[in-house]
Amino acid sequence: MALRKAGGGMAVAPSETKHRRGWFAWVFACAAAGYIAFMAVQSFVTDPGDVSFLAHKTGLHRHLSHTAWLVALHVHIASAFVAILAGALNFAWTRARWHLGAHRAVGYAYLAGVLGVDGTSGYLAPEATGGEVATVAFNVLNVYWLVAAFFVYWMARQRRPDAHRRWVVRSYVFLDTNLLNRGFTWLGVHALALPFPRAYAAAVCLSILLNVALGEGLARALYPCTSARRA
Repeated sequence: MALRKAGGGMAVAPSETKHRRGWFAWVFACAAAGYIAFMAVQSFVTDPGDVSFLAHKTGLHRHLSHTAWLVALHVHIASAFVAILAGALNFAWTRARWHLGAHRAVGYAYLAGVLGVDGTSGYLAPEATGGEVATVAFNVLNVYWLVAAFFVYWMARQRRPDAHRRWVVRSYVFLDTNLLNRGFTWLGVHALALPFPRAYAAAVCLSILLNVALGEGLARALYPCTSARRA
């Protein structure tokens, strides 16, 4: 294996770098599958009626149909599972150019999952726990995510692979919103003694801001811009 020297030292060959990135991506894909399994049990087996979360909703502006809300929530969750797994698989599939048809099919599954999450969120957001602050934050997220999904598709159609990958990263990070919301809410309630609705609203805003910064940083670190055509 040929190695490139840089600055008097020895640099890792590009093939080895790709191998390491591919190994990490497969570990990430397995972790994503484990997270999906955990959330599926919690959402559809342990608490299928989402009683623990509904208990914190106050000041509803319209009559909330529990059945319709649960259907929308379960479609929301299932769509997120599809997007998480499809995105993780395509990240792990480092040689996707050898299997372009499969890569494209999994990519469309990812976009369908994102649209499912985004669409059902439009129904769920008006009565989000935490009141108007959380509702506005979720609606802003929905618009941004929809724009990001469009650019994921458009950059692929324009045959700009690096720009396509950067937009995938910017889009994919928002699938950790639920996890971040839970973590920040727990800290708000247990560390700052905030009421649950207030802690949840703050958690939603913090998770969105963090994910925008995280997505941009990871996108440019993993797939640096090599020309004037930046996106």
